[in-house]
Amino acid sequence: MENPFEKRATEYFRDEEAFLAVISPEPIRYFMRKPAEAGLLYDRLVIIQGTPGSGKTTLARLFEYPAIAALLRNQNISSFKALMATLSEAGAIVGDYPRTLGCRLSLETDYREFWEFNYPADLKLALMTALLQARAVLAWVRHLNTAGVETGRIRIVPRSDAEAAIEAIGGYDGTGLVARARQVETALYHVIGALVPPDVSELETAATAAYHPFDVIESVCVEPDTDGNQPGLRLLPLLILDDAHSLHPEQFRRLRHWLTRRELRVSRWVLTRFDVLQPHEALRAATEDDRSPVQLPGITATRDTTEITLQSGSANRPERRKAFRRIARDMSGRYLRTMPLFSNRGLHSLNDLLATADQPISAARRRELEAEILKTQKVLSISDSRIAAFREEVDRFQCGGTPAPKDIQLGMLRVLMHRYEKRTPKQRSLFEDEIDPEPSRPITADSGVLDAARIHLLHAYGRPYYFGIDTLSDAASENAEQFLRLAAILVEHATVHLIRSKNASLDATTQDRLLREQATRILNDWSFPQHESVRKLVTAVGKRCQARSLEPNGPLDHGANAFGFPQAEFEDLPKRYPELARILHFGVAYNAFSLLQNYHQGSKDQQWCLLELGGVAILHFGLPLKRGGFIEGSAAELWGIVRGQE
Repeated sequence: MENPFEKRATEYFRDEEAFLAVISPEPIRYFMRKPAEAGLLYDRLVIIQGTPGSGKTTLARLFEYPAIAALLRNQNISSFKALMATLSEAGAIVGDYPRTLGCRLSLETDYREFWEFNYPADLKLALMTALLQARAVLAWVRHLNTAGVETGRIRIVPRSDAEAAIEAIGGYDGTGLVARARQVETALYHVIGALVPPDVSELETAATAAYHPFDVIESVCVEPDTDGNQPGLRLLPLLILDDAHSLHPEQFRRLRHWLTRRELRVSRWVLTRFDVLQPHEALRAATEDDRSPVQLPGITATRDTTEITLQSGSANRPERRKAFRRIARDMSGRYLRTMPLFSNRGLHSLNDLLATADQPISAARRRELEAEILKTQKVLSISDSRIAAFREEVDRFQCGGTPAPKDIQLGMLRVLMHRYEKRTPKQRSLFEDEIDPEPSRPITADSGVLDAARIHLLHAYGRPYYFGIDTLSDAASENAEQFLRLAAILVEHATVHLIRSKNASLDATTQDRLLREQATRILNDWSFPQHESVRKLVTAVGKRCQARSLEPNGPLDHGANAFGFPQAEFEDLPKRYPELARILHFGVAYNAFSLLQNYHQGSKDQQWCLLELGGVAILHFGLPLKRGGFIEGSAAELWGIVRGQE
């Protein structure tokens, strides 16, 4: 039985209905509804950026005309109603009719070839944009044909000031538009397909003649059919350029400048990873929502461009994590419903497969822990009365409204003992009344002590720490593909249980083991640019965070999962350490870690930039998923790690 969690939706589902059945409306609602309401989606260039697997291509396919047409055909199906409502909020559907005519072109095919030609830069851009426009026209007509619209019923509505250019693009009707677009595409394909690019003087006239349909077309009309079965439509043409990171960086910047022109009426979106940006641009894009007064989540809107970041930035971090939990639950449920082995048994939620019951350590291991506590008491010279007071403090602590499990209580007691040792004088008096000195600060049992105890027990006794749907979602670092890869191993084992007529639910120990093993495989399989340097950086930071989190007194309460260096050093990074900036660029671009700027903690005025490890690294090193705990360092230390000086 195939596991759909192991494959991306856009690759696995070929027909539109099956594709729509697994698409969660939550990402569209979160990222696109508000900019649509503000009128920022269709009247200017929209740049959508994100890491691999953040959902860019899925988003592009969803806004293509065939997907919208299929959704409208099946709008009465209950499972499609939420998606229908979300696309209406995003402005792609009005009432019971489509509003946009979207097509997706992948830029990783042959467009990069233009930049390798020994032509002037302006000519290379002109050839590429002509090919893009020709293929967009052909795709728009093809999508309408697939929906049952004959080419003869298709007409364009030109801009009022573009009458003179109509003949150059093939006229008003669909037949002429298609003929002219095919002529241009064929001529340009001869150029990029040649073993040796022709001299400028040898280029065909069709390749260099004026062809600017984007400057002409304002909307596309579909005339009613003669039988009256299909009504007339007026559609807003939408071009979605996917995989823009495949272009040369300079080529991308020139294309972006061309698409930014305000006189264009065609809606245009560009989807890209951070790879195509220069390091300083990529690092800024990944963190700029921390510095810009933006009210819309993940969006930096200027007069001519709307930027949407499908990435966990600095602003609204708790909100984004909660939003992704909703996305993960909805998405995983839709995937499970495509698997008869689960759907036939009424298992429609991944949450049903992931037990949340805590699993304490065995009685034998608990006796070992109790013996260790007695030994620690003697080594630290803590009185029985002080230990009794600590036990009472731990007993009073409530974990979710109930006392913590006994092994957790022992772990918390151990943390309190070491905190007491840190907060009392190192040199004790020989007088009897000073054997049990008071600590410099009160010692209390709180959530920080609880988390420290859980991390200690994970590493020392193998007590499960990573289990439950929320933990799985948080470990995905708000990346849909990473969530599916982590969930895939859990679904695979649940499948085996069902085949063997066992309970499909996975206990906490099994979840913890499977997730950490899967994370290690993912980390070892990294193969993106600069992956060796990124892995070296992640490994060094992960080991430091692990050592800090395992200090017996739990000094950072919730543990550490980040490396902090002064914000001023981050600002100077591209100039002082350009190679390190490039490595951070790719680490952010491929979800190995994220950057949080201008982080302030404590009473000091110091502003930090945090390099936060991604969920895969956190699972691999056994670190807490809660944010905020970090070890302090410098950019010079990070550079030393990369250079192998550590």
